[in-house]
Formats: sequence, structure tokens, C-alpha cells
Amino acid sequence: MRKVNICTVVLFAIMSPLLATTALGQEVAEFEPSGKVIARSFFDFAQGLGNINDETGFAITRAFLGYSYLFSPAWSATLIIDGASGNTAGKIEPHIRNAFINYNNNGLDVSIGMTGLYQFAEQEKFWGHRYVAMTLQDLNKMGHSTDLGVTVAYRFGNFLAADMSVCNGEGYKTVVRNNSTRYAAGMSVTPVNSLLFRIYADVYTESEAMRDEAIAADYTAQKLLSLFAGYRNEWISGGVEAAKLFDKGFVAGKTVYGVSTFVSGKVAAKWRLFWRYDRLKSANPEGWHGYDGHLSIAGAEFQPFMQMKIAPNFRLSKYETGGVSTVFFVNFEFDL
Repeated sequence: MRKVNICTVVLFAIMSPLLATTALGQEVAEFEPSGKVIARSFFDFAQGLGNINDETGFAITRAFLGYSYLFSPAWSATLIIDGASGNTAGKIEPHIRNAFINYNNNGLDVSIGMTGLYQFAEQEKFWGHRYVAMTLQDLNKMGHSTDLGVTVAYRFGNFLAADMSVCNGEGYKTVVRNNSTRYAAGMSVTPVNSLLFRIYADVYTESEAMRDEAIAADYTAQKLLSLFAGYRNEWISGGVEAAKLFDKGFVAGKTVYGVSTFVSGKVAAKWRLFWRYDRLKSANPEGWHGYDGHLSIAGAEFQPFMQMKIAPNFRLSKYETGGVSTVFFVNFEFDL
């Protein structure tokens, strides 16, 4: 009898870990569909200084509300409304910012619909203060962060990633059917941890529907080329971006090019300091220089909670079309 009991105990001791592992494996293998609410907002207070000291007030630049649902480990869908994406005559205009399905598995990421683009997504990550200011290309309307079409990205291990997209080209505020299409491709190289190099190019085909009839000019496809180098770790992030937009608005010879340099560093548990400088130039055969000038931003970021950021900052801008202005901002972000 004692022998049987001992054998039972030994057998149980051997089988217990196996049974536990099998049960755990079954738990992991059993997928349960789930969703999450997306809520994000940017707003600010601005006070003009010097010759524009009478310009003051609050503004809201982003108010996301949406939902993302995971149907399976690889398939998901997202819908996001931006309630502060447009401002016409003092009225806030809501838009559908995202409405897409996504497949993500084994390094392959495919999105179809009104989806986020890769044009300056990496730059935003390294800049880290999107709620304070857009990055170079976004700020100067060289492209869109979201558009209607198809995006495909693939990661070849830790060293190399490539992406491409075929989209309407008008962004998420204007959805029209015409002969213009934006074709884009990019490549990101990470030679060592924290360091990234990226090259991106796109071609936006021209159609009569997209021409500005008020301009007597030769029309052609619009092209863009950008280069970026960034470094980021737990304490500091920074980058240098250069971009050139050829034949802007499909007008042959009309160009915009700029360079942006930025750095952000952690100085305490909840505090960061940041600085940025943008330089822009532009030209066309008729002597148009609408984008010539520079922008400087310097400030501090306080993050009392994971979901909230507050950033007092000063901005100095000098553009040929707008003169010189100095503005004190306090920017806010909450992200649930």
C-alpha cells in the first residue's frame, strides 16, 4: 500500500509541471477579441509679445475620440473622430481622421482606409513634443499625417524597415476622386540601438482637377525627398531633418526646402527641456519666396501624470510674408 502511495506521489510530482504548462499554453492560445477607447487632446494658451502683445487667448488643435477593436491577434479596426481638426471663421469643424482595418503579423503591417502615413511618423517620435508643434514637413504642408489609401510596412529584423503607400494625396479633410495619386516609399536603418537613419520620397501625380487656374504656369507632378537622422535613449532625444518639395502645387519649378534640428533632454523625474530650430527657403521661376524664414522654439515640459503633459515655451518666428513675432505658449496634452 505504501509503495502505491509513493508511486502516486512521484507520478503526481512529475505530471504537475507538465499539466500546468499545458494549461498555460491553452490560456495563451485562446484569444479573446477586445477593444479600447481612444481619447486625446491638444490645447494651448498663447500670449503675443512686443509688437503683437494684443494677441492672446486659448485654442484647441486636437480632440480625438475613437475606438480600436482587435478581432484576432493579427486583425484590427480603428475609427477616430477629430473634433478640432479644422477652424473656419472661428468655428471648429470635426472630421473623420482615421477609419481603417489593419493586419499586423510577423513584421508585416498593412492598413487599408483612412490611415496614418509614414512620411514624418519617425520624426514625431524623436521630437516627442507633437502637442507643442508639428514637425518640419507637417508644419509647412509638405504632406499629410493621414490619408485615404493603402500603407504597407515590413521590418527585416532590428536593422532595417521599409514602407510604402498609395493614397489619394489630399489628406483626411478633403476626400475626392480624381486622377491625382500620391505614391510613397521610405526606408529606415537602425545600425545600433537608439540611432536611426531614414530616407523617404514620394510622387504626387498631377491632374487638371488639382490645378490652380489662377496661376499661369507649366504643371507637372509634385515630388518630395526627405532625410532624417535621430538618436534617442532614456534621457535624451534629438534629430536633424532635411526635406525638399519639388514643383509644389504641381507648378513646375516651385520649390520649398528646409532643415530642422531639435533636442529634448530629461533633467528631473517629471521634467524635460527642449529646443528646436527650423530654417526654410523657397523659390520658383517668378521669384516666389513665400516660405523663407526661420522658427525657434525653447521650453520645458512637466509631466505630472503619465496621461498629461504641460509645456511652457517661447517661439520666435521670422518669415518674409509675416514679419517677426515672439509668442509665449503654454501647451497641454492629455492622452487616455
